[in-house]
Amino acid sequence: MPPPSPYFQGFAYKTPAPRTDRSASPVTDRGYSSSVRGGSVHDMGYESSVASRADSPGPVGSDEPGMGDYFKKRRDLLDILKSLHSTGIQNELDLPQIVVIGSQSVGKSSLIESMSGLTLPRDTGTCTRCPMECRLQYGQVWSCKISLRFHVDRTGQTLAIIREVPFGSTLYNAEDVEKMLRRAQRAILRPELDPTLFLDDSDLHVFGVPLTFSGNCVCINVEGPNIPDLYFYDLPGIIANVGDGGNEADIRLVEQLAKSYIKKPNCIVLLVISCETDFENQGAGRLVLKDPALRQRTIGVLTKVDRIEFGGASRWLRMLRGEYQPLLHGWYCVKQRDLVQLQEGVTWEEARSYETEFFQTTSPWADLDFSHRARLGSQKLAEKLGGILSTLVSEELPGIRKTVKAELNKVNQRLQELAPPEISDPRRIVITLLRDFTKKLSKHIEGIPPAVNPSDPTDTTVTGLLHSLNEAYERFRVKLHKTAPQFRPWSTTTNVDSQTEKRMLDSAKQDDDAVGLGRTNKLHADEVMDLARRSRTRELPGNYPFSVKERLILESVRQWSDLSHECFTEVKDIVVKHVIRVVEDHFKGHNNGGLKEAVSKITSEQIIKCAGLTKAKIDSLFRSECSPYTQNDQYFLAYKTKMLTRYKIIHQELQGKTNLVTALRAYNPSNQSSTGNSSQWSYLNNAIANLANFGISVKAEDFIMLLPQHDLTSALEIMAEVRAYFQVAYKRFGDNVPKLIDADFVQGIDSSDDGLDVALMSMDLTTEKCMEYLQEPRSVIRERTGLAGKKNRLEAAQLKLEKYYRG
Repeated sequence: MPPPSPYFQGFAYKTPAPRTDRSASPVTDRGYSSSVRGGSVHDMGYESSVASRADSPGPVGSDEPGMGDYFKKRRDLLDILKSLHSTGIQNELDLPQIVVIGSQSVGKSSLIESMSGLTLPRDTGTCTRCPMECRLQYGQVWSCKISLRFHVDRTGQTLAIIREVPFGSTLYNAEDVEKMLRRAQRAILRPELDPTLFLDDSDLHVFGVPLTFSGNCVCINVEGPNIPDLYFYDLPGIIANVGDGGNEADIRLVEQLAKSYIKKPNCIVLLVISCETDFENQGAGRLVLKDPALRQRTIGVLTKVDRIEFGGASRWLRMLRGEYQPLLHGWYCVKQRDLVQLQEGVTWEEARSYETEFFQTTSPWADLDFSHRARLGSQKLAEKLGGILSTLVSEELPGIRKTVKAELNKVNQRLQELAPPEISDPRRIVITLLRDFTKKLSKHIEGIPPAVNPSDPTDTTVTGLLHSLNEAYERFRVKLHKTAPQFRPWSTTTNVDSQTEKRMLDSAKQDDDAVGLGRTNKLHADEVMDLARRSRTRELPGNYPFSVKERLILESVRQWSDLSHECFTEVKDIVVKHVIRVVEDHFKGHNNGGLKEAVSKITSEQIIKCAGLTKAKIDSLFRSECSPYTQNDQYFLAYKTKMLTRYKIIHQELQGKTNLVTALRAYNPSNQSSTGNSSQWSYLNNAIANLANFGISVKAEDFIMLLPQHDLTSALEIMAEVRAYFQVAYKRFGDNVPKLIDADFVQGIDSSDDGLDVALMSMDLTTEKCMEYLQEPRSVIRERTGLAGKKNRLEAAQLKLEKYYRG
């Protein structure tokens, strides 16, 4: 064992006599007499008696050369740190701080008691449910001030203005602290209530559900003759599980709270590990020691060393020596008051004496060499923490000063950018905004060039409104076309296989894709003939009522109402989304005063009005189509002839005249060999030529119409006429519906007579209302409010820093 340090020569321990008078004044008769004499300041910590404190401005040892200056400088550094934290600036800057973390029930509260002399709240399980900021410093008279710092709301969101509220009056009796801390923590967990309600427990009669944990702080400022200069945060213990009725989310909440503190580079972590439980089962250890960077700024503390099972100390000794789970600042061991001592009312000073006696007389601690004995006891730990913290503050303070100045300049610059605008004529500004909006919307309705490569293909403001509408109209036309009558120019008894049917339909389609592909029921020639015969009343032979054709026409037309309204609904949705985007873009800076909402409401009303008128006209247009009529004679008759020819060709082919029909259709006057026997076609050539002499132009295919008639000829004529009328009517309706929608709805929104610009001018445009409309966006107000709070904190920090540097 190395020789003892000169500072330890003459070391002696004296067991303090038990106190018999517990009613003495906490200031004058609490027995603040040290049980350790002759120790060095570095190794033995703060040691003094009430008498020596009363006559000395600093700790014992300050009469040694340089030590008074050392303690004064350290206290000044911790004072400026405390002042900076009190401004709330730690939310913006990485201020040096010590953070105490540990798993649930590892003795954190007892450790803090042993360093501060306080009696903290104790409960089974988790007793600390919010961060506790402990500010310890030397003072001539013992006192404790408690305050509440609110920097987040109930949901955990940062407040724009940080409040630190005094909680009760200054306490001069340490026995009153525990009760007040319980009340203070309840106040933190119910931030919606007035903190004064908690001072006399009135809060217990107010119904409500408290938070389980909070990020807001209870601040404890303790001064006293035997109090070390120290500044740290005590966080809620890391929990592994919750009891019945508990919230599983609390496990993550507490862990995230701890991480938010220890992630900062200037945070010194005081990791508390209980020797009563296996190290591997303590979540706080895993949280800290898995990160190599955290190991460099962590001090480990082993608690409950008096509860180590017989023969189980070797592992903990290896940690103390740095052989297992080494830390840059090493491990310390402490012994707190046990349950019996607490029940007997053993004082803080007596507990410290018992702790010293325990380590000096109990193996294996008493057998350690000098360097490791220097790490035993809460007093040595407190001295170590104070030294590390003050050194860190000394190193970081110049940088903090520079950062505060730079951040303040940034905040001032941003506040200038966010300065509220000066408005001299609010009516003119609002009216100009409204007129510019209607002009912009008019351009979109008229049609603007689309973007080359739009980032969002669904955004019609960049892809083009009219392009999207035209696509909707084309989809409507395709659906309309598929309602064409699905006639089959053969009887239901004709045996037509699927391949032949497809070939027949392909030949019938030619330039009309709707034939055979639509949504209307299929009808064969004999079914049409049967309907015609059953529909006859007093017509002459060979004549059939017009109602037959009308009924077949309506089979298709009756589907058009739903299709036209589907088209309008699609167009309306496109237009509404487009208008919403234009409103959002144009009035994006005017969300707060109700201007955007007022414009949106009036625009919506205009759209609804135009939509109602348009739907009524679509219904009228549909009703007109329910009565077959056309003046387009030429197109109707030409298409009827074309369809009748095609139907007859198909029918004749299926009647066994396939070869003749095929030959007539394939006949080529310039290459008669293609039709087989050329001599038999010479008459056909002569007939075509003779008819041409009379001015009648025919083709060989037209002679198919001269083939012998059959009993389904009338049906084919009805089918051809119905199909021809459909072609006329569907093209007409397919044009009129989009034209009507465009004129009465799309352009009607911004019509000159009763359009949107007229409707917008009906708004309340008084000067007072326009001033309200022009209120700034909430986001700007929130940012400016937040920056103003940050500026106040930075200025307060700058003032304290300048005062410190001026001395």
